[in-house]
This record gives sequence, structure tokens and C-alpha cells, in this order.
Amino acid sequence: MRDKITIYTIAREAGVSVSTVSRFLNGSANVSEEKRNAIENVVRKYNYRPNAIARNLSKQKTRMLGFILPDVTHPFYGTTFIEAEKRAMELGYTILLCNTMNDNMLNNTRMEERYIDILSEKLVDGVIMIGGHINEIDVPPGYIKKVNRLIESVPVVMINGEIEDLDCYRVVTRDELGIRALINHLVSLNHEKIGFVGGALGIQPTNKRLEAVKRGLAVHGIEFKEEWFVGSGFNIDTGIEAFEQILQMDDRPTAVVCINDLVAIGIIHSAIKFGLSIPQDLSVAGFDNIYLTEYMIPRVTTVDLNLKKLGRMAVDTLVQCLNGKSPEKTTVVETRLVIRDSCINARNGQKFGIF
Repeated sequence: MRDKITIYTIAREAGVSVSTVSRFLNGSANVSEEKRNAIENVVRKYNYRPNAIARNLSKQKTRMLGFILPDVTHPFYGTTFIEAEKRAMELGYTILLCNTMNDNMLNNTRMEERYIDILSEKLVDGVIMIGGHINEIDVPPGYIKKVNRLIESVPVVMINGEIEDLDCYRVVTRDELGIRALINHLVSLNHEKIGFVGGALGIQPTNKRLEAVKRGLAVHGIEFKEEWFVGSGFNIDTGIEAFEQILQMDDRPTAVVCINDLVAIGIIHSAIKFGLSIPQDLSVAGFDNIYLTEYMIPRVTTVDLNLKKLGRMAVDTLVQCLNGKSPEKTTVVETRLVIRDSCINARNGQKFGIF
């Protein structure tokens, strides 16, 4: 006796997702000709006839949104997620958190791709993505294929990711304007020896912010010294290690712009360990404006990415799609400079450059 033929059988043999087969069976036009032909061949092969109950179930909404992020314990991702979750609940949705965090980067990648595969099976009505592969300069083709499959299944909103081959919605921050404001502030404090700490080349936020620092300095006729780009990573340990590198330099910067606030906090911590002081020995600026910056001593000068609005706008964009509306393909969330206590005038008692 032949095994029962199901929608999963059709999807597997046609090489498409279950949701794509479901859309085909329900007469949706949102199925490519190539996939439509593949499905039709398998349907004819088995003389498949879906029952009415299955068709009705496929049309039901889950009122659930997927949210894929790399590390929910990181204040940037955690805050954005919490604000998105609040907004989703206001609109009658719940959020399924897909946290890909793992000590092994390879496992992180596998977990992210696994979540994409799972969500492609229409377990949620829409998906928000932040961090991970979408921030890479060179994105693996296999990953792009998986995300395209997800986009065929449900609406997708990416926060700050830029992948040319993906037709999805985006909510982005104006990082360059934030860096420009930060550089202008440091130059107004008579800093000309300005370094950049943290990040990783090949990751979009790092490349963009580093280039923005260079352009911002060039406007003032100041050249960026490549040896003042130190540290590799995005956490507190990155700042600790970077400060130790700076201490070994004969010619040191008088101020540094950090890839994010956690790195800035690491520098402040390390300075204390060496008996030095921020900002008296080194002016330090962060990026993101996570809640910890307000409680550090000194309080950290930073760029506010408006994480509250970032999370809420991602949900609003997704829900507009689900309600049949046509939101902007790209929504911009403005940044602003937050001046606190971690940067001082280079001519007013700062001594690190000659320490």
C-alpha cells in the first residue's frame, strides 16, 4: 500500500517549502513559474487532492511574529527586541524569539539558518531579522537562498542589514550622521589625534562607521592614522584589550570613537585598572546609547540610535504588510549625539598623549 501523500511529500519532491505548496494550492499568484511547474509535476504524479480542512488551516493566521537575533543578552539587541515585543503586544501579536547565541561561531550560523528554515514553514505571520549574516559584507549564497525562501513564505523586515539580492523591508539607522556629529564634537574639543576601537572588518556596521570617522576627520583636514584602529570585537573585553594596546603606542590618540558602548565601557574599566582616568587621560565616546552609559563613571558620551523606535518601527512595518498596506521599503530612524562626561577639551588638562 502506498504511503499517504501529504503537502510535505509534495514540497520535498518539488524542492520547495511547504508554504509555497500551500500558496500554489490556494491559487496564490505569489509563486514563481519555475516552482509552480515543479509543484504541478509532483501533484500530477500522485494525483494529489488536498482536503478542505488542510486548505482552511493553511489560510489561518498565527498572530505570531518571528524575531531572529544573535544575542539577546547584548543590550543593543535585547533592548530592540523588548521594544518590538511591547509594540507587537499592543497590536495583538506575540513574538517568537529566535536567539542564535552560541560560543561557537559556526554553530551560531547553523542555528540562524535552522531558525530561518523553521520559520519558512509558516509558523509565524512575519519575521524581523537583526544582526548575524545580514550584517556581513560577503553573504554566503546559500544563506541568501534560504532567506529568499523565507520571504516567499512571509513578509520580512531587516533592521540595518543590506543584502542586494533580497526583496524585503528595512528599518535603518543613520550611523554616518551620528559619527559625523561625534567627530565634530571631538574636534570642537581640540582633538586631532582620534582613534577607532572595536568591530570587525567585513561586518557592515564596522566598515560604515570606520569610513564615517575617516570622512568626518577629512572634513576638518585631519588624517586618520590606521595604527589607531585597534581592537577586534564588540564586547567589554574588546575595550579592555584595546586600551592595553593603546598603552604600548609611542604616539597615542587623545580620543577614541568606539564601535559601541560596551567597548567604551571596557576602555573605562581598563583605565581604572592601570590607575588612569577617563576622560583626563583619554576621551572616550561610544555608540548605541544603551542604558548602562548613563550609570557609568564617567557617564559616556555616545550616539543614540533610538532603539525604542527601531524595535517599534520594525513591528509597525511588518504589521502594515500583514494588513494589506504598502509601507515604505526603507524606513529611516534618526540618530542624535548625547554629550555626557567621558570627553573633555584636549587643551584643558588632558595628559594621556604624553603619559
